[in-house]
Amino acid sequence: MRFAGISAMGDFWRVVREFNPEGIEREATTPLELWVAGEPGVGKRSLVAALAGNSLTARQIGPFRVMDVDHQSHEIVGSNRPDILILGARLDMDLAEQGRRTDTMFGRPRIPTILVFTHADATGRTRDERNAAYRAFSFVSHLKTTFVDARNAEEIREKVAPLLLDSLPTARTSMARQLPTLRQTVVEQIIAETCRVNSQFALAANLPANLPFFGGVAGNIADFFVLTKNQVMMVLRISAVYGRDLAPTMQVAGELAPIIGGGILWRSVARMATGMMPTLFAAAPKTAIAYVGTYVAGQAARYYFDEGRKPPKELMQQFGAEGARLYRTHFA
Repeated sequence: MRFAGISAMGDFWRVVREFNPEGIEREATTPLELWVAGEPGVGKRSLVAALAGNSLTARQIGPFRVMDVDHQSHEIVGSNRPDILILGARLDMDLAEQGRRTDTMFGRPRIPTILVFTHADATGRTRDERNAAYRAFSFVSHLKTTFVDARNAEEIREKVAPLLLDSLPTARTSMARQLPTLRQTVVEQIIAETCRVNSQFALAANLPANLPFFGGVAGNIADFFVLTKNQVMMVLRISAVYGRDLAPTMQVAGELAPIIGGGILWRSVARMATGMMPTLFAAAPKTAIAYVGTYVAGQAARYYFDEGRKPPKELMQQFGAEGARLYRTHFA
């Protein structure tokens, strides 16, 4: 199995240790402030509308605050700072002047900043133009950049949304909860992350089976509780992304039971089959079972919270087939 180095190990221990529904809800409901600033006509409101999934009717919508940068701009002082600053700049206007005005207003912002160059279609984005754009805003640190057509909402979501999530990864649940256009991306990240961790843990839990007497029992118990716990937390996180209340009520428990129960049944049947195999040969099937079972549970949860009903049997079979394909692609 191929691992992704230090980053993967960080995800492994974070997911395995996590068992705090209140922490997930706290993260999901944490207020965010995203400032979008730029010259008039740069496409700020088109940018926000594309990311928010609806039209902009005021200077603030959801977590966004829209600000104009012009010749009357003055320095913003005080301790109130956004979580992420999105700066827009027109490539078909004087970049150096736009950079000076932005510098006057924000100084050297030491916060995650995304620089979005618009009207790129009007200029062709030559190498010299790119270099000039970077030089004009060289005062910005913690910078990510992209070039978009502000009239194309799909292109904005495709290019800017990943930069938002990369800029503040610890707030991805809150971001996706407040910006429905990010839900699919974040849910797929959560599912993929939990699938990877569960398959890694299944491999590690197989090692005690080499010990005489109680080794196999210990490994199976650890496998059952940790993998199931990880699936529960995955479903709770997906639930939070969709704006569900995570208070420990019977309603939530009832919603989660059929989703998690399917994953438990999947693993139990498969474990019985692999339990008859020699330990050395059982490791690979167990990791595959953990991955595919987790993938099916995650996709079933996504469908349930998206559609308001359990996925049909045919779709569950498709989830299983896709999970097996992904496992072979990434880990086999």
